[in-house]
Amino acid sequence: MIANFFSKSKPVHVFNLVILLFLYYVVASVISAPEEFVWLYFIKKIAFFLCFIIFLVVTNFIIKRNNLTLDNLYGLLIIVLLFGTFKETMFNNKILFSNLLLLFSYRKIYSIKSGLNISKKLFDAAFWVGIATIIYPHSILYVFLIFIAIVIYQKIYYKNFIIPFIGLIIPLFLFFTYNFYYDKMDAFYSIFKLNLGLDFTVYNQMQFLIPITLLITITMWSLVVVSPKIVLVSNNLRMSWNILINQLVVASVVVFIAPLKDGSELFFLLFPCAIITANFLQKSQSSNFKNLILYLFFVISISVYFL
Repeated sequence: MIANFFSKSKPVHVFNLVILLFLYYVVASVISAPEEFVWLYFIKKIAFFLCFIIFLVVTNFIIKRNNLTLDNLYGLLIIVLLFGTFKETMFNNKILFSNLLLLFSYRKIYSIKSGLNISKKLFDAAFWVGIATIIYPHSILYVFLIFIAIVIYQKIYYKNFIIPFIGLIIPLFLFFTYNFYYDKMDAFYSIFKLNLGLDFTVYNQMQFLIPITLLITITMWSLVVVSPKIVLVSNNLRMSWNILINQLVVASVVVFIAPLKDGSELFFLLFPCAIITANFLQKSQSSNFKNLILYLFFVISISVYFL
């Protein structure tokens, strides 16, 4: 069964997830392809697919390095199934690259708990957020996650609140310098124009309404069930869980105010929702229940192409 198959983190299982993601990617690419066959279109798509492989690899590294889940691949599996469900997440290059850069920020944020090289980690985390902001301006909201981490990990020193500002400003200053030199200041000013997109009518379509309802329901259910249990365990895990919850909040705000609502903005929710749900599944004692949830995600990831 699917739950048992991905209950252990093995390279062959990761490879199977890459194959599954590739199948989703190919089907979605064919559906959205131009009417006339264009080789260049598919060559570009294959090139961009390499970014998704990097995304999975880095995500898996963050999960294992920071013990965000036990030794299983439920988190990665759910991310892949969500990519298949919300196929639009695979075709917005700005959101793809900004999320890929934000992964490097998450890596530093979650590792603050070690107590080693705190200043460097805070600088690096903010630096990556700064670069992601240049690509997708709403990514700047993730700088709040860094300050939240400082409080949660109890690294409350005045310099720790200053360092992230420096890390954030440096890539923005370099971008300003480049645009000033080439007289393209409109591109720099556009970073600070956080246009609000409050038209949610696209989510009324069945291809979004059903999977979003499922994702919200299971994520909230997971939080209610898992959070009380995590409070009773080790301090490090409890702090990481609090970071994860706050990451979910920040991601939800980014999705809520995203200027373009076409499903691609849901990319920001994949990491926190998948990890939270994975913790819920691994704590369940029933294999049948785990299979039910995972097969439900799988069935919906296929059915959306027929809605």
